[in-house]
Amino acid sequence: MQGSDIASPLENELAWANWRERLLAQFEDFSHGEQQTHLYLVVDSRANPGLDKLLAQVPGLAWASLWQDSVFESYVDIAPYLIRIDRTAFSESRDIQSRLVRRLWTQGRDVHALTWLWSALPLDSLSKHLRHFSHYVTEDRHEFFLHLYDNRILMRVLSVWTEGQARAFLSPCAQLWYVDRDLNEIVYCNPAPTVDIDISGEQMLSVEQHKDLLRHGVPDKLAMQLRDMYGAILSDLSDAALWHRVSDQIERAATYRIPDEDLLIYVAKGLVISPAFDEHPFIQERLDRAALGELTHREALSNIDREVLIEVSRLHAKATPFEGEPDQ
Repeated sequence: MQGSDIASPLENELAWANWRERLLAQFEDFSHGEQQTHLYLVVDSRANPGLDKLLAQVPGLAWASLWQDSVFESYVDIAPYLIRIDRTAFSESRDIQSRLVRRLWTQGRDVHALTWLWSALPLDSLSKHLRHFSHYVTEDRHEFFLHLYDNRILMRVLSVWTEGQARAFLSPCAQLWYVDRDLNEIVYCNPAPTVDIDISGEQMLSVEQHKDLLRHGVPDKLAMQLRDMYGAILSDLSDAALWHRVSDQIERAATYRIPDEDLLIYVAKGLVISPAFDEHPFIQERLDRAALGELTHREALSNIDREVLIEVSRLHAKATPFEGEPDQ
């Protein structure tokens, strides 16, 4: 992860021990329920290269690709997988399943690549349920895939679903948890009995829900582009910090009605020059004129004199003058 502190081996060992004890306690708690409840792990294998080959080497392990029966089915090396985890994975440290789970936890816990859940559904039924909610159709009949195994996308979807849609998605889960982009744990508990709902129909999103979903994804999209553009200049920013900085700049951009196609230029200047670069009188006057339609926003943000940029950089004590800002 960019700009993050690397935990020491001792810290990792203690964190794993705490996580292991927590899950063992949950195995004990769920063993007293009316339903036989299983622990499952949804893994984004992009954070675990070679996972498809590892899964096949673990005797007795139950797992399924969430891209089965989809146009992505052949991409087994980067597919998301649903894995049923047995209790022995946490009680026998030398067990091969235990070593696999520890590897998945180590590589995926800080990169939004793991979703843990308890469910009474068998693996086949649960995988079909998750695959159903990974695909949706809008009212105007456009089809899309939802990569719910990425915790950041799961958060976006849960924010736009109706209460009924979210309840239907969570219905097979006695408990579901993951970490948000700031690595805070998010837990959903379902007090109702686990049910296997009818998934024969299409999952629908309204046009507005679809627009909101795309809008929630803009900060991540821009953050990825900015990493590629500026590399070491942003290396001190963690992924979470960069996302928050980008989100703040997008919020500022709304003041000037900056269109989507020019957001990258505006946000980049806010990151590498000064978060308040638009408060400089010369730049603010340009942006105000652009908001009135007297010139384009791209014109307002381009070809700014170096002297102005140096002056702008002083508005923010930690900023440094930057050459080569994106003009196109």
